[in-house]
Formats: sequence, structure tokens, C-alpha cells
Amino acid sequence: MTIARKKEFELDHKRWSGGITTQLAIWPEEADYASRRFDWRISSAAVEDERSTFTPLPGVHRHIMTLGGEMTLTHEGIRTRVLKPLSDVEEFEGEWRTTSVGRCTDFNLMLHAGFRGRIAPLHAADVTTLPSAPSEVVWYGIYFAADAKAAIRYDGYRVELSQERGDFVLISYRPRLCVDVMLSFSSSSFVPAVSAAVWRGI
Repeated sequence: MTIARKKEFELDHKRWSGGITTQLAIWPEEADYASRRFDWRISSAAVEDERSTFTPLPGVHRHIMTLGGEMTLTHEGIRTRVLKPLSDVEEFEGEWRTTSVGRCTDFNLMLHAGFRGRIAPLHAADVTTLPSAPSEVVWYGIYFAADAKAAIRYDGYRVELSQERGDFVLISYRPRLCVDVMLSFSSSSFVPAVSAAVWRGI
């Protein structure tokens, strides 16, 4: 389990055409997003422009959710969808011509071929069993959208965390050995965190 605080990410903001993006996790360890050499990447972005065009990413399958504010996504010639914060998830291909309308903060998962995954909100007071996928390793990232306390039960151990908004926790585990991984939250926010799960798959 790796814990990264918000202040650590503030030193690594990158600008894109519509705002600022923050890389939360990338794999493998020697991966480089700028040269598009990565298997998967988890990030959050602040969309500052009312209208923006997404960076083309051929060969990458994308998942996106808004954390605050609303976004209308248009995939040219395919579909248009309005994303409500901390609720709706849109999946699309990186080679699609995608534009957005609306200022917001979003949460992103990018996957190259050979990897699968999903993103989802984590509700306060719920207990969530982490996925048991047919893979040697599963990566599970938790991005805190509000201050929250988390209790993580991991293969017979219990870890209690106190996280601030903008913090990120990444857990990697072998699902056949750690099928009892669970999370619970206590927070004044109904949705204090969002998650991204990644595993190898077709």
C-alpha cells in the first residue's frame, strides 16, 4: 500500500490544452506518459476552459468521471453525454475526437491493450469488497474527494487512515490470497472518495 499526500502532487502538475492535469499513478514504474509509454495511468484534471479538446491517445481505452462541476462530452460522430459529478462514468477510445463543455475537476483511468479496469464512487459508511479479477495482480487506487477516515482490512490486517481531500492511496494485491480486502468510510460527505481498479485481461 502506497499513500501519497496532496502536497506531493502539487509539485507535479502538468498543463494540457484545457487546464491542468495531475498524475496520481502510472505503470510500470519506468513508464513515461509524455512519450505514451505506459500500461495504465490514473490521474485527475482541472478543466479550466469552458470548451476544450481532449488530447488524442490512439490505442488507449479511457474512463472518466467528474468530481465537481458538470461536463458535457461530445465524441464526434458517435455520441454526446452530460456527466453528473461523483456519479456518471463515461468510457471511450482515445483515438476518438472528443471535446468537452463545462468547467470541472475530473478523475481519469487510461488503459492500453492487455489491461482492464473501472472507476466508481465510494459512498460514506459503505463497506466495499475490492475486485477479485482473474489476474496475478490487481491495483486499486483511492482518490479522496473530501476529508475522510478509512478503515482497510487487508488479508487479516486492519489499517486505519485519516486522509485529506486530494490524497491518494494505491493498493496492489494478489486476489487469490487477499479476497477479504475491504474499505469503510466515515465522512460528512456522501461520496468522500472515488476508486480506480486495474487488472490484466483481454
